[in-house]
Amino acid sequence: MEESLYMWILQQREANIIVTFEILRIKAELLFREIQKRGHYENQLFTSSDGWMRRFKERFGLQVKRVAGEKASADMQAYQKFKDILGAKITEMKLLGSQVYNADESAIFVKLLASRTLALYNEKNVYGRKINKMRYTFMPCSNADGSNKLRLMFIGTAANPHSFPAKEMLTVSYYNSKKAWMTRDLFREWFNNEFVPAVRKFSSECSLEPKALLVLDNCTAHYTGNDALVSDDGLIKVIYLPPNVTSVCQPMDQAVINAVKARYKRKLMLCLLLENKEVKFEDRLKKISLMQSIDWLSSAWNEISQSTIKNSWKKLIDQFPECEATSDDSHEPDLNADLKALVTAVDSLAGTCTTNEEIELWKSDQFYDVDNNPAWLTSMVFNDQEIVDSVLREKVTPVENSLAEESIETFSETPPVSIGDLLEEPTFSDALKHLDALLRFVRNDAADVSRLKSLRTKLIEKEWLKTTT
Repeated sequence: MEESLYMWILQQREANIIVTFEILRIKAELLFREIQKRGHYENQLFTSSDGWMRRFKERFGLQVKRVAGEKASADMQAYQKFKDILGAKITEMKLLGSQVYNADESAIFVKLLASRTLALYNEKNVYGRKINKMRYTFMPCSNADGSNKLRLMFIGTAANPHSFPAKEMLTVSYYNSKKAWMTRDLFREWFNNEFVPAVRKFSSECSLEPKALLVLDNCTAHYTGNDALVSDDGLIKVIYLPPNVTSVCQPMDQAVINAVKARYKRKLMLCLLLENKEVKFEDRLKKISLMQSIDWLSSAWNEISQSTIKNSWKKLIDQFPECEATSDDSHEPDLNADLKALVTAVDSLAGTCTTNEEIELWKSDQFYDVDNNPAWLTSMVFNDQEIVDSVLREKVTPVENSLAEESIETFSETPPVSIGDLLEEPTFSDALKHLDALLRFVRNDAADVSRLKSLRTKLIEKEWLKTTT
């Protein structure tokens, strides 16, 4: 049970979710009951007492601040250090503003209306219009001066959605996963098949050397394990933001994604108000197809101006000589007022009343589901059943035993490791390389994957803080 609980804590920390002592106690008891369902500890009782809590923290090396839920805040020291590192990298690669890119994924609830956002905390008390929680993931990508906006990456759940045209006819790059989440395989495919060719085509059209630097956050879906995420010629590379700075300096996260969502939601509301008037309001959402939603989202992305994109980079890159930030001409205040007016009009038709707070939550799609979990997650996570199954899974099978014996015999024939090699301190890159190799080796074991991912994050954090202590 403690193994499962520890793995659950790691996932909550990775998502910056607050975990209090009371939540930890309840989760421990729920996981214990889940393990009992598998036939373990059937006649035993478990109580999450103060003594157990103290011993659990000691056994797993947890500090109070790790589990008490201190507010996750941006690491300003790491942010300032990364700005210097990024500037040095741009200088080293001799890049222009048009050769530095950023991509970031976000959830989009394509049919959710503002007047029922807060009701998701306790759906059983909601009356009237049924809540539509259809969620997908999209990812915008652009260079720093906004001159090369790639097609949106859109992740759905179906491999071949009903009534879809040929994929080459879509206005987005369509991918699919079981829960419309971003995965490592999908991101690697997008990087190699979409991003690299788009950069090379743009470079050729602008008579530039086909090189670029893609700035990404440290989401685990963006890593590719031991193999570096780089083009086959080594000219198109990736650099990762340090942990806990996305809210401060991630360009797409600063204004662009919210601007796309605002435009999408405006199109959705206009459709509900102005189309299918002969249909009852409660049924109008049903008539909106996935194809319509994709077209609206693509159109919203195309409407984002170069100045909006340029200004989103101001906190990460002070200034490019050829790419100065300009005043924003995207008219966000007018758009916000327009959205509010549209929500009021929908309220009149639906007989609802939407507060300003609900509108703000709705615009950013940041709310919680019925289990009080963040509904906007875009990367794959393990649920309780998968966590327990992973912990209880048999670690070594007879086949693995025979393979282990063979490996021991092979190892005995290899030259011995010298004392000098053992004493030589590994570099940071060596540590990450071996950790990524281990992650690939245990990729089917959820518990080991979570522990190694946590260790990797800790190593990165320590590396960033080395020069500040």
